[in-house]
Amino acid sequence: MRLEFLTLAVLALIALISFLGILSETAKIVGVESPAFGGTLREGIVGGGSPPRFINPLLAQSDADRDLSALIYSGLFKYDKEGSLEPALAERYEISENGLTYTIFLKENIYWPDGQALTADDVVFTIQLAKNPLAQSPRRANWEGVEIEAADQKTIKFHLKKAYAPFLENLIMGILPRHLWENIHPSQIALAVLNTNPVGAGPYRFKSSKKDSQGAIASVSLTANKYYALGKPYIKNLQVYFYKDEESAFKNLQNGSLDLLGSVSPKNIDKINTAHYDVKKVALKRIIAVFLNQNLQKDFSSLEIRRALNVAVDKKSLIDNVLSGYGEIIDGPLPEEAQEIVYDPELARNILQKQKKEIKFTLTTIKTPELAETAEILKGMWEAVGFKVDIKTIPIGNLETDIIGPREYQAFLYGEEVIGKMPDPFAFWHSSQRLHPGYNIALYINSKVDKLLEDVRSARDKTAREKLYEDIQREIKRDLPAIFLYSPSYIYVVPKAMNGIFAKTMNTASDRFADIQDWYLNKSYIWTWTFLKGQ
Repeated sequence: MRLEFLTLAVLALIALISFLGILSETAKIVGVESPAFGGTLREGIVGGGSPPRFINPLLAQSDADRDLSALIYSGLFKYDKEGSLEPALAERYEISENGLTYTIFLKENIYWPDGQALTADDVVFTIQLAKNPLAQSPRRANWEGVEIEAADQKTIKFHLKKAYAPFLENLIMGILPRHLWENIHPSQIALAVLNTNPVGAGPYRFKSSKKDSQGAIASVSLTANKYYALGKPYIKNLQVYFYKDEESAFKNLQNGSLDLLGSVSPKNIDKINTAHYDVKKVALKRIIAVFLNQNLQKDFSSLEIRRALNVAVDKKSLIDNVLSGYGEIIDGPLPEEAQEIVYDPELARNILQKQKKEIKFTLTTIKTPELAETAEILKGMWEAVGFKVDIKTIPIGNLETDIIGPREYQAFLYGEEVIGKMPDPFAFWHSSQRLHPGYNIALYINSKVDKLLEDVRSARDKTAREKLYEDIQREIKRDLPAIFLYSPSYIYVVPKAMNGIFAKTMNTASDRFADIQDWYLNKSYIWTWTFLKGQ
């Protein structure tokens, strides 16, 4: 009797398991796929030789700094998958009729990872610290002429001296927890342990880090932040690894030690195992150009010489050979596709022959594969029509001190990020920004363009602003203070098993994490109501 009972019990268990299996498979066929919490992703970051040092939105400098800050911190606003602004910590906002006062209302029930409430005091503290010259924040210029106050614990008011239409773009900067930072003197924040053991209100919270034999951070472990204002991410853990160069990172992608790798060179795309990985091509609002310093190379003061440099460049060839087609040709300072492609080497030769002298210059650029290759191709194109060109490459770590700061270059091959749906090219082209820390690296002067740049900052009407952008683009293209080349695509390699990644355009590389809370590896299946009703 007992044996029969055990046999029946085993058969019943087998039947139940079989039935549940049938239900599970049926659910996959007729049910709706839904994200489920869990899983781990391993991300590789190539930091140009610079491991993370300032995981702090006020101090972030390297790619590694900025990427980790984007994962760990949250601002009042963020960019969405279309590259547009959307509220993050903010619930809503109001702008005064004169455009001088912005009132931001925080979401209810938002917290730091330690459970403390996130309030208007944290926002005010962060902005005041960014403004403090003792903190030496690279974001300080964004807050000049801006006063901030907490109207109550959920309401912040920003008062501007002059109307500035793109102001909301400033509010993507991550917010610091006042209760952890307030006892650190502003002059000492760069030395704080919190820069490498960060606490933020972003989608992920810091767990631990590992260092290499030189004491530099080699990897960081992150886990989903249950208090994130936009909802706890589906993917439970992130392991982030840092590499000095793409070659070593790509080897780990090929051997399966990494799941994701960003900023992949187009030259490596054919080596990717497409059975396990997808290649995401995302539009990046970045312009690559050769900026001409007329102070150090007097021949560049001639518009005809600048024109010869421009028409001697086969930009399509650059896109095909350097980017393997992953980019767009540009002909102006804003990252939009060129309306007219001008390539006329014969015209360039004729212009140079009229000069009756040799024109020689040095082309300076950064030691990255794409820029170094672009420089070599440009040298060949320009020498083919009669210029003489030397190439000088520098490590990215020396960029500010040796090149941009002192403006020590004749021709400078470089990339500029023109950020936002309402880009502000003021810092790149206004004559007041010709000296460091301004970024007018073409040392461009045009009073008409100065006025246009000032007007577009305050224009709130969309039609009027678009007309101003067109005028800025037209005037700078006419003057040719730089040879505009291309806008590269951002290439992101992700596992086929991952879902929910939809970014179509990015303002910066860190924006690839804009919708990370929606990414998922694990799935569940929900029965549809119509199926259960037998319809």
